[in-house]
Amino acid sequence: MPCDDWARGAARIVTGMQHIGAPPTSSHHATTNQGNDIMATLAAPGTTQETISAPSTTEPVERRIIVADVLGYCWGVRRAVDIISDAASPKSRIAPIGDIIHNPQVVDRLRERGVVGSSSVAEAKEQGFSRVAITAHGMGPHLAVEAEQQGLELIDTTCPLVTKVQRLAQKLVRQGYFLVVYGDSYHPEVKSVLGWAATTKAVAAKKVEDLPWNAKRGEKGEGKIVPPRKVALVSQTTKNIDELMAFSAQLQAMVVPEGGEFRLCNTICEPTTERQNALRRMVDQVDLVLAIGGRKSSNTARLADVGNSLGVTSYHIERPEDIKPEWLEGVTNVGVTAGASTPDDVIQDVVDHLAAQGFTPPEGGIRPVDPDYVPAF
Repeated sequence: MPCDDWARGAARIVTGMQHIGAPPTSSHHATTNQGNDIMATLAAPGTTQETISAPSTTEPVERRIIVADVLGYCWGVRRAVDIISDAASPKSRIAPIGDIIHNPQVVDRLRERGVVGSSSVAEAKEQGFSRVAITAHGMGPHLAVEAEQQGLELIDTTCPLVTKVQRLAQKLVRQGYFLVVYGDSYHPEVKSVLGWAATTKAVAAKKVEDLPWNAKRGEKGEGKIVPPRKVALVSQTTKNIDELMAFSAQLQAMVVPEGGEFRLCNTICEPTTERQNALRRMVDQVDLVLAIGGRKSSNTARLADVGNSLGVTSYHIERPEDIKPEWLEGVTNVGVTAGASTPDDVIQDVVDHLAAQGFTPPEGGIRPVDPDYVPAF
């Protein structure tokens, strides 16, 4: 269309718009401004735009809290807390050797009931306790011996799934395997498994550099240390299966040459796997993940690791006060998960805090209510 014809057509549209959707005005200034607004929406000559759009209004985006469908207390932790709570009272105190579970809020509550941690059986005796307890993470057989020597009653709250790994370690050692425990060497569960293995042919490791060998079987040369013929691998129950499998592949490559025998026993517990898988199902819906649990909680730390590995910024927090305001800037959906030692009220505190920041809490609460629920222990 020639430029003059295009301009005249635009002018006719401007004049006609006075009668569409608004009363006419006699003000030349108003008509001119209206014309300028309309003209700004017209396509330039040579383009294909044929319609004029009315100004759009942007609706505020709802910010939501999305809760993982499996989170918080596992049955093993709940069992340990119930055992120690039922046994303790302010007049009949108990000294767990360490934290009964790795959650500071629960530890504080139990202290009010007379459950006060000690670092050793001897310390508990000096503090006047008549009863000591093994924590949910387990302990080596030496603790029972020490308690008997000190004349103290022993209460065992070890998670049955940890006990299973302890017994498996003994079996593997009897079968002639060098035992590798994939996990944190400082963690009480790992120490307990090595304690029950009761052998010098065992080690805790998280990477191949932690192993006592630096070469594959069959390799020769100065400084080369190769694995024995039979090596078995078990895992701390709260680890990440992907990381375990990567480590296992490296260890297997060192052991199997020249007739070596390698055995992998996946002892990561089902509750840990369930919580990690629930997080994987949730990450596509969120911009940020908050994993709630004690700083010492290995399985909570793994949840944050899984979230970060999947490309979603994830933080391990203990309580609402740990949430920094800048974390929430530009975030539409916040994902909430929690480790296996985190009680529901601690999770709810975080959800309430986020709701106060303008996020819509999940409909129906942090978990569906099952009227027919029966504990698994």
